[in-house]
Amino acid sequence: MTKPKVTISVPVYNTKQYLTTCLDSLINQTLKDIEIIIVDDGSTDGSGEICDEYAKKDNRIKVFHKENGGLASARQVGLDNTTGEYYTVCDSDDWVELDMYEKLYSKIIENDSDMIICDIFYNYPDGIQKILSNSFTCINSKINIIKDAITRKILPTTFNKLYKTSLLREYNINYESGINQGEDKLFFYKQLLNSISICYMPQALYHYRRILNGSSYTNSPTLKSVKQINYIVDWEIKNFDNVIYGKELFISKLNLAFTAIRANISNEEYNKINIKYLSLDKFIRYKILSLKTFLILLSKISYPFSKFIYKKTYKIFYK
Repeated sequence: MTKPKVTISVPVYNTKQYLTTCLDSLINQTLKDIEIIIVDDGSTDGSGEICDEYAKKDNRIKVFHKENGGLASARQVGLDNTTGEYYTVCDSDDWVELDMYEKLYSKIIENDSDMIICDIFYNYPDGIQKILSNSFTCINSKINIIKDAITRKILPTTFNKLYKTSLLREYNINYESGINQGEDKLFFYKQLLNSISICYMPQALYHYRRILNGSSYTNSPTLKSVKQINYIVDWEIKNFDNVIYGKELFISKLNLAFTAIRANISNEEYNKINIKYLSLDKFIRYKILSLKTFLILLSKISYPFSKFIYKKTYKIFYK
């Protein structure tokens, strides 16, 4: 049997109200030669039954049901069962443009690349839609790609990319169990440690549902999610040259500290994320001056007071 051109992995956990919109956007793709792997991660709201109904209607769909183990474990099941030439993810509360995978596949084949990246839409509950674009310093420079990835100029998500499946196998790229916050970023980083070619489609094709007051890791960071982000930042510092990427690694640690200020954690737990790394001389050396950096510098003196100031200026940061 020939391989599908693209495998789309869909991790599902209690997203019944959004799931049909997601799956309809996938089964109606203009690129027909696709494989859709749905992983039901122990849903209790009827999402699993919807997945099975779609599989009965479309033989391109495979459904796997598993006990709840978190997003990374669900994504790993999808990756393990991928047979397509290229691999990607679509989150079950999001949706995609109907020609997304045709456009990305055509472009990646035309450029003979190992990965392609596109832009995304932010879709808000009030109907507002914004485009979130990638910003490449130089797409042909591995050093610049890594710098842009660390500082989030390149979106670190998996769902706006196609990865060549054979290279994921060759380089043994997998998700890490228990890392459910930033798991996409870590997955992307592991690819960047290897020799790969990347191309870019400057067009928004993926619709990311932005629910501002939701209970997601992004909206409501917790001690657990802070520890997971801390794990990724420590991975960055360990695997990326501190001489070449010093400023970018400092910014990454800065963002971690800001997430910790947003989270409901103790002063003791806050100090465990190695705030000493954010020394005053680095703020001066890298000329990173903003309200965010002020809050973090303040947190070195009084973590509770920095949290208080953050709450008063919340809307400046959270859009």
